[in-house]
Amino acid sequence: MILKDNIVTVVHAMAFPGRQNTNSMLRGEPGERYLMESLRVLAEDPYFGGIELTRIKDPSLRKKAIEYLSKTKLHIFFSSQPVQILNEEGYAPTDISSINELDRINAVNRLKEMIDQAYEVNAEGFTLMSGRDPGETLRESAKLSLIRSIHEICDYSNKVAKSLKRKPMKIILEMFDRVNDPNGRFHNQLIGPTFEAIEIARRLRDEYHHDEFGLLYDLTHMFLIRNVHTRHESVNVEIPAENASGSATTAQRYEGLVREEIVEEPEAPEVLQYLAPYLMHVHIGNCVLDPNDPNYGDSHVSFAYPNGAIKLREVADFIKALHEMGYKGPVGFEVMPRGREGSVPVLQHAKSFYDDARTWQDVIYGVGKYKFVTREYFPEWAFFKLTDLRIKNPEIITETLKARKKRKSLTEDGYLVILAADHPARRVTSVGDSPTAMGDRLEYLGRIVRTLSLGYVDGVMATPDIIDELALIEYLYKKSGRKGFMDNKVIIGSMNRSGLSGIEYEMDDMITAYWPEDLIKNNLDAGKLLFRLETGHYSRWSIRTLQACAEAVRQCNEKGLPVFLEPLPVNRPDENSPYQTILDADELIKIVGIASGIGGSTAKTWIKIPYVDGFERVARSTTLPILILGGESTGDPTYTIENISKALESGPNVRGALVGRNILFPGNDDPGAVMYAVYRTVHDGLSAMESLEEMLKIRNANFQELRDVFKETLT
Repeated sequence: MILKDNIVTVVHAMAFPGRQNTNSMLRGEPGERYLMESLRVLAEDPYFGGIELTRIKDPSLRKKAIEYLSKTKLHIFFSSQPVQILNEEGYAPTDISSINELDRINAVNRLKEMIDQAYEVNAEGFTLMSGRDPGETLRESAKLSLIRSIHEICDYSNKVAKSLKRKPMKIILEMFDRVNDPNGRFHNQLIGPTFEAIEIARRLRDEYHHDEFGLLYDLTHMFLIRNVHTRHESVNVEIPAENASGSATTAQRYEGLVREEIVEEPEAPEVLQYLAPYLMHVHIGNCVLDPNDPNYGDSHVSFAYPNGAIKLREVADFIKALHEMGYKGPVGFEVMPRGREGSVPVLQHAKSFYDDARTWQDVIYGVGKYKFVTREYFPEWAFFKLTDLRIKNPEIITETLKARKKRKSLTEDGYLVILAADHPARRVTSVGDSPTAMGDRLEYLGRIVRTLSLGYVDGVMATPDIIDELALIEYLYKKSGRKGFMDNKVIIGSMNRSGLSGIEYEMDDMITAYWPEDLIKNNLDAGKLLFRLETGHYSRWSIRTLQACAEAVRQCNEKGLPVFLEPLPVNRPDENSPYQTILDADELIKIVGIASGIGGSTAKTWIKIPYVDGFERVARSTTLPILILGGESTGDPTYTIENISKALESGPNVRGALVGRNILFPGNDDPGAVMYAVYRTVHDGLSAMESLEEMLKIRNANFQELRDVFKETLT
């Protein structure tokens, strides 16, 4: 489970506001029995590793709390925000950001008293807020006052720590909203938006050298903090032209005029990446955005509250962002019981939300700062050596393929994981926003070799160019004294590739790559055929392709070669649109029936089809073994792995995966590691979540191996 090393804390005065959910704890005036019982509940719950206390006014009661907490495992943090919000002293609401020096000093002195109490309870961190936003006119001056105040607070904290001969506390500024609500349901604080908070943090770190200073970000506030910016939009405007008499005639069109608009947008989890150098603490809570709701505002309602704005997806996205940035600090639950709700049930809901969110596949998978760079794995100088080998020693290809050790049987345990690498031969080179990503042979081949050489794959399905290039690299591996990656693997030759993407007669897909006799000649294990059925205007070309596939299956049967047949129902919205696979169970059932009946015998035929909803019905449409295809690359392979896992539960004849683009181009991730997750899902029966957790352990493994092979053999 991700973030397992981050301690979970509880904002104590929120979770336990007082007997009958009064605000006695927030005021620092709890009853002794209620206070001590609340501390016991948290200390005895192994889920929690920390507590965020606020002031306790009674010195004798505070002493009892300190004595009890000193015997627990809990890390202690001190929250001064309740003191600032209640403002019982009646200081200026701008607090430590006041540009009035007397008001500022009063607010700073109040926090110095809280610093003393925080050290008394042995706190590790001290959280505070900036004070009310004075408005746009005075905002910059207020920021200067805030910086000065925090500098003085940090200096005072360091002085107290020195006198106590202990490490200084972290001083942490919490970021709030700037919603100016007269009813006090929001906080309208100076800090504030992320980039303004970063400005404060940077100056305190870089100019005042307070490395103990940092920021606190609350998920609750993400919906309330607004970034104001100017949006520029290009518009087309028609302006009537005038004739000689001055009257309007035909319109003239002016394109590319720019309209400016001031917009406010809520922040998103991506801001955590910007906060990373300064982020010391985070809170997870809930708010209500419906103005008609009695708990409207920054109310920190339970996650079970029906009208709460923050659902499981929002928590998951927040946690994913923390995971990807490598956040190591505390995660605090800031939730508050309302009415007759109990503190413990509210905390249980928070636990469930947090745990559910951090076990989602896409959350676990977070790539973070990692990026697989193909040219670092397979540098240009090594790639260009392949052409020299082709010219000087072309016989290497045939010799290597003929010498390759083949498996005794196609599958060792009844299941297969095959890498598909035949797309460019059919004019398919796009990945995401790049129209030619797979057309860069260094990029494409490097990722293929990475996947195969790491070893967690049963084989590869490719066209002659790819298999020949793999044979050249296999030769170099063995020349360097290493074990090759083609021995005992299933090498499948892709056969019909003439159904070129985007052309008029795309459905006319004749054999242009491997013929069955080529498969035998090159010591390959099987052939692969694609049959797409378009039932409209070009259906006759689909039938022509079906005939070619049937003949190829017959020839493969005669030569004892297994066939992997990919039957796909396709359509396109109009003549100018690309063909799309129809992801519908009924249509797949129909085309599987067609594909299963061609070629004279299906004794050695496997089917390759996509996973769809209701796949158990598709699986029941045949007894042929089925492999799941991956489809187009989305930059997030978690859905592919999840679909494979689901498909394997759909029927006993689902026997693995034949996947390509989603594995070779998995966003920033290591394609070899992603294939490892697929392999563990298929062969070891791991769930998608388990496979993704295991995948993280081998990301970047043996990264220098290919480079070393070329250095040792060709330099």
